[in-house]
Amino acid sequence: MTNVKALQLWLSLSLALLLPIQTYAMSFSLPLEIDGQVLGTIPVNLNGSDVESVSFSSLKSILGPRISDNIWQDLSLGNVSMQGTNQMVPLTVLAQKGLDLSFNPSTLTLDLEIDPEAFGQFDVDFNNQFNAFVPSQSGTFSWLNSINFTHSENWESTTNSRFSTADWLAQMNFGGANGINITLANHLEANDSETNLLRGEWTAFYDRPSAPFRLAMGDVESGSSVAGHLSGTSMGGLSIKSDYAELQPERIIGPNNSQELILKESAEVEITVNGQIIFSGRQEAGRFNLNNLPMTNGANDIIVNVTYLSGKSERFVFSQFYNNKLLNKDMLNFGVTAGAPSIYAENGVEYLDTWTVIGFTEYGVSSWLTLGANAAIAQYGQILGATATLGTSWGNLSSRVSFSNLEDTGMGNIVSFTFESTVAGNSNNAPNLRLSADFSDTFTSSPWDKDILATSYERYLANYVWIFNNAWDTTISGSYYKDTHDVEQSNLSMTLNWRMGDWTVGTGANYNDTDTYENADIEYFVTLDWRRSNTQNKVNLAANYNSANNYARLEASKTSSDRVGSIGYRAQAEYEDGRDSQNAQFDYTANRLRVELEVERNNSNASIDNDASYSASIRGNTAIGIVDGQVGWGRAQDGPFIISKLHPSLPQQQVMLGIDQKQNYEASGTSMIGALLPLEVAYVSNVVDLNVPDAPIGYDWGESRLTVSPGAATGHYFMIGSNSSYTAKGVLNASNGEAISYLQGTITGEGITLPFFTNKSGRFYIQGIGPGEYIITILSESYQPISLVIEQVDSHLIDLGTLKITCIKENCDESL
Repeated sequence: MTNVKALQLWLSLSLALLLPIQTYAMSFSLPLEIDGQVLGTIPVNLNGSDVESVSFSSLKSILGPRISDNIWQDLSLGNVSMQGTNQMVPLTVLAQKGLDLSFNPSTLTLDLEIDPEAFGQFDVDFNNQFNAFVPSQSGTFSWLNSINFTHSENWESTTNSRFSTADWLAQMNFGGANGINITLANHLEANDSETNLLRGEWTAFYDRPSAPFRLAMGDVESGSSVAGHLSGTSMGGLSIKSDYAELQPERIIGPNNSQELILKESAEVEITVNGQIIFSGRQEAGRFNLNNLPMTNGANDIIVNVTYLSGKSERFVFSQFYNNKLLNKDMLNFGVTAGAPSIYAENGVEYLDTWTVIGFTEYGVSSWLTLGANAAIAQYGQILGATATLGTSWGNLSSRVSFSNLEDTGMGNIVSFTFESTVAGNSNNAPNLRLSADFSDTFTSSPWDKDILATSYERYLANYVWIFNNAWDTTISGSYYKDTHDVEQSNLSMTLNWRMGDWTVGTGANYNDTDTYENADIEYFVTLDWRRSNTQNKVNLAANYNSANNYARLEASKTSSDRVGSIGYRAQAEYEDGRDSQNAQFDYTANRLRVELEVERNNSNASIDNDASYSASIRGNTAIGIVDGQVGWGRAQDGPFIISKLHPSLPQQQVMLGIDQKQNYEASGTSMIGALLPLEVAYVSNVVDLNVPDAPIGYDWGESRLTVSPGAATGHYFMIGSNSSYTAKGVLNASNGEAISYLQGTITGEGITLPFFTNKSGRFYIQGIGPGEYIITILSESYQPISLVIEQVDSHLIDLGTLKITCIKENCDESL
């Protein structure tokens, strides 16, 4: 039908082109294409053999938001003319607005090219609507044991030594995602003279992700790193905190962010944020506003790899600064920790003979203002503080004020300001100017420590990055510090970089002025950096030089992955005045073990004997997991995990988990020993691809993808395959031998009911069936059910042959 229409169009157009140009101006509808893709048909006016104008309304209907609203508005104001029932706009006017339409007489199509300035803006929001966490079914009891081991040998001119460690990192879960979690860390250390067993941190915790809050007991962290001037510390005690990052990782609690991306033509697009792929797929040409990219606090690297339909490739690199101290409106963040501060001593975790209670809260008053309060009450004093973060179009301003009271010191205070802004020289709307100031007067941040010294000082910091273009940039940094005794120190540094291909050449100066020395120190330096990466075999080469300390480094490396059989290595040589060293590392990832080897040589010209020292180390990791009595062996750190075994009907095969596009895998298991695979993130949906590559022909082992929503430390067990693993095929005929075509049926028996369909010849396939007695029913009033017995056979692909079904008499056609 399409060919007929094309022929009619060609004949009509050919006739029009043969007619006298001065006499006829005819209208047709032609296909509109972008990069070979037909978007629709559009009425056009021909003037002789040229397309003179096109239908404005049809063009706007087809292109719509691909084109800027301003362009459509400009075109509608006096640029269209009425011809018949259509508003027509000349191609010359469209070209002036960035829409280049050309007629292709060989294909009888209109080819459109859109200038980037004419693109409409598409909003692409990466902040998926937050949904309440619904946990997947998990084991009632799970237990994960991760074992790390290290052995090192050291040789010097007169002495030799050795040192070995073994870390037992265990976690337990009772009751699934809504239950209790326990983490344990224990360490064994041995050297030439003694062996010690050290206790690490032991913690029990309960999560309520819907609230959210985490209640923890044992060795806990104060979690006050965002709370004004409070000093974060480890404690033995109790804590409760909102912990959005852990309990609602998909929820964006901070301010919105955006990044503009312009695609000049249809392309395959891959977007990564801080090394993690967040999008991969094909996009049409256009201007895209990427909203709410998943970011971490501080500088974020955004890389967009684009492969156009024409084969050309581009790589866009952006950087955005994200301030997680700004909360969304009505968002509440909090944390309270109480107990005895702890330290890591010779025998492991030890608790100090003191106590403290630390708490903080932050509230999003609006999308541009977040206020907070914090406090600490301890054995030897108190702290009370407040925070405010203000986001405006000219920058982010954060302020903190705190008051302390210590037994022997008395009252103290500190005030801090931080300002971040986007000024001239930025390349991607990210803050490139950062200023901060601190004023302290006999303030202490650790009131639980009786011997802590209160500090008084003033400090100023500044940092400015100016990116001229893709080749040139400069960074200017400065600081000033003055303490209680009026000791002053000033620092200023400036670097200028030039990039060309794999090379970066830099030059700069460092200025350091301190009261310790009579004269200021000024140092000039030159840097050279060469880097080359091979994306296919992942071999990276690098060379660096810095004239400041005559430092030089050469490196060749290949980064390994978490796939079984992956190999990585690094060879590095360093030299600077007074020291040189060489280092080589090798690592190998097996199914149930990851091992690293390292050798190193160090030589310091400053040593008395001027002899080199040598060392060699071997490190490894393995893990054993248990879920409701099922055992898996592999590699894993703490967190949720999967154990997967094959059904006994697959005794000689193996299941592979974490399959990638090249069929590499992260873990494998058999019917005897299960595969152990850690899940990436708790409280979100994790997708795991699997395969049984050597399964018998016709064996139905189920889904090829597992979707798991785990808790913080839950274990999940999956049996791959079953007794109902046969694939049966056959042909259904009526009593007269005619095929039963295009009908749906069911096969029922042995506790299962499976649907099937017949094709034109009556052929059908049924997957997931096992030996036993079954009833086949055609979903039609014309046929009677029939019985079927499937025997136990060696092959999992069973040919049932031709099955005849009797017609129900009162519903039969007489010919039957």
